[in-house]
Amino acid sequence: MRTFTSIFSVFSITLATLFTTQQLSNLKMNKKLNANKFVSLILPISCLLTGLTISTSQAHATNAPLLRCEVTYAGTTQQIDTQLSNDPYTAQIHDIGGRFSFKAVMIGEPNKPIHYIKLYAYLQGRDFDIPIHQATYQATRQAPIRVAKTMRALTPFNHLYAGEVEREMQYQCYLGWDKK
Repeated sequence: MRTFTSIFSVFSITLATLFTTQQLSNLKMNKKLNANKFVSLILPISCLLTGLTISTSQAHATNAPLLRCEVTYAGTTQQIDTQLSNDPYTAQIHDIGGRFSFKAVMIGEPNKPIHYIKLYAYLQGRDFDIPIHQATYQATRQAPIRVAKTMRALTPFNHLYAGEVEREMQYQCYLGWDKK
């Protein structure tokens, strides 16, 4: 998308320049076209081309990676959406049915590849939560974390069991572009 925007910008500027050059030569040669007509012709076209360039670049800037996890416990499913962050300690911990907690972290910088994604599950205790699961999806140069145009499964469908009576929590996470 960024390449298209850059090419479109160069095309717009080139077209406006060519049009302006042609109109200037008409002014010099024919002297039939007055300055008001020249401005009334070139200004709307320049604004239109510039507006299209700006709107396409803004459309790209509002897209951001979205991590969407569907977490199920006792027949109830919660959808947990996680945005890109640069601080893993500010990620929200979600209560899952009063028995489990779930935390999803997606670390990276805007308009750059995702650094890593971490998923945490805890069994809630009386005094503190007990970690029962942690999954890490680490980007490398050879294998970056790819964000698809549509939501695609990042994780398998996971079943976690914990507690005295082995309660079950299930989750699956998807990664895609959040189109705002």
